[in-house]
Amino acid sequence: MMRSYFFQITAVLFILICLVIAALAFTADRVTISRVEQQTEKQSENSVEVSSNALRDSIGNLHEEIMGLQLNVDNMNELERVVRETNLLDIDTGFKSFFYYDLKTKKFTWFSSEDRRIRNSKILEDDDFLQALTSTDFHMSKRYPLQSDYLTYMYVPVRNGSERVGIFGGGLSLMNSLVFRNSLESFDDETMAYLFNSKGEPLATSRNLVTDKERVLTQSVVDRAFQTVEPYDIFSTNKDMYYFARDLKVTDWKILVRTPRSVFYEPVYTTRQQYLVIAALTLVLSLIVGYLMSRQLTAPLLELVQKIEKSTTPQPIELERSGSNEVKTLVSAYNEYAQRMENARVEQLSQQQAMLHQEKLASLGQLAAGIAHEIRNPLTPVKMTLQLLTEQENNSPEMLALALSELDRANAMIETMLDLSKGGGEVLKMSMIDMNEFMKKFKFIMEAEARLHAETYTEAADCKIYTPSHMPNLYASENGLSQILSNCVRNALQAVQSRGADGICHLHLHVYTNQFVFIVQDNGVGMTEPQLETIGQAFKTSKADGNGLGLYMSSRIVREHNGKIEFDSKVGVGTTVQIHLPRGGDQDEV
Repeated sequence: MMRSYFFQITAVLFILICLVIAALAFTADRVTISRVEQQTEKQSENSVEVSSNALRDSIGNLHEEIMGLQLNVDNMNELERVVRETNLLDIDTGFKSFFYYDLKTKKFTWFSSEDRRIRNSKILEDDDFLQALTSTDFHMSKRYPLQSDYLTYMYVPVRNGSERVGIFGGGLSLMNSLVFRNSLESFDDETMAYLFNSKGEPLATSRNLVTDKERVLTQSVVDRAFQTVEPYDIFSTNKDMYYFARDLKVTDWKILVRTPRSVFYEPVYTTRQQYLVIAALTLVLSLIVGYLMSRQLTAPLLELVQKIEKSTTPQPIELERSGSNEVKTLVSAYNEYAQRMENARVEQLSQQQAMLHQEKLASLGQLAAGIAHEIRNPLTPVKMTLQLLTEQENNSPEMLALALSELDRANAMIETMLDLSKGGGEVLKMSMIDMNEFMKKFKFIMEAEARLHAETYTEAADCKIYTPSHMPNLYASENGLSQILSNCVRNALQAVQSRGADGICHLHLHVYTNQFVFIVQDNGVGMTEPQLETIGQAFKTSKADGNGLGLYMSSRIVREHNGKIEFDSKVGVGTTVQIHLPRGGDQDEV
């Protein structure tokens, strides 16, 4: 056992030492690379600075010569004479083609032959030319092919005081102009430099003694360079290292410098190969030692897993403490954990059952409150009817019939609430309702509610019903309709209790071709936006003694009639409830 652990520890130490050596070697490698990159960056930066100054001087001289022509733009003959006397039309030191564009006449005046210029239409479509029309600075165009050469135009705005009068344009030859031939001479023979315009088009390369194939630059490298947003950037590929100068401080041209990695990376390559060999040997050794150690460590765990997989009982598994000391310790810890989990499971199950019992009791309490609330609606007119019958000498059969019908409605509500508690949906008993008789009967119910309200709050509100002179029959549930209107009227009376005799509770009935619209209005306390969002939800109420089932049941009845109920309320102004019910059945003419 001691020899085994000795070899294991020796192997681990050997691996750690190899990793430390490799890390130090790679660190030294990175330091060397960093120094080389800094040296290359410094050299490239100096060469770019020299080239940038050369370009700035060349372009600046041409710009000054063009600006000197502004005094002659009013006399084309004199302007042409001055252009001919200067070196502006020298293809080496000046322009291959030259023109003046008059903003007032919209005409081009060329001072070079037709074979040395491009078409006017191309210039008019050039974005840089269009920018020069509204700018105070000169702009450089993209490349234009011309026979075996390329031209890039310098557009210089011409001003007369604060007024723009025209544009001078000079085409520089990429093959012959000294602007490009001499701009990249500061780079050594081992470095290739490329001059680009803002569109990513090459304008010139350094004059190294290399073949055209070696001078070729891949588009991916150009795209990578133009992605940078910093003034300078350094990146590399497998073969070359690149330095990109994004801002030359002259026009919007850029310089890309390519230096072969072999120039300064040869010692680094040799050292890196040695490091890779060491790393490969270290990796192989680590795999071998890791396999042996993992095999010894995982064998007891696999044995434990097999015992657990063979067990089929839902009860916690009690494993035997056997094997090495490590396995015995693991089995003991597992047995203790399994027993704690079983105790926690039993306790959680007991708590869940207690919570379920409490939820059932709470649901029963809410259901009982809802039943009491809904039964109270029909009992109010029954109570008032019985009080009136005791006060009158001659008993009215109509009042007795109303009391009996309201008791029947209370019984139907009990059945509905019981059906609600079972999660089912009772089908309402639909029939043709004589709305003239119904509204007479409901008027008594509304008056009974108002009297009860007056007994409770001393002052009665103004309760009125407005109906058409003639009302057709409505195909609906009479009990359901009575329950809807009773709940709305009761809510309205409760809302206006603070106003006393100034409170109003009006019921309007409008009959249309295809529907009945019941409108209940009050000038009570009103409702807030959050209250309107929750209205009609079960057990959602703002009343201290409410339960939220009245409007919930009313909304449910309206939906079963394929109708809709709408609420409009403002705090301190009042509430308006609109109930839309389709007429159904055979519709009479209105």
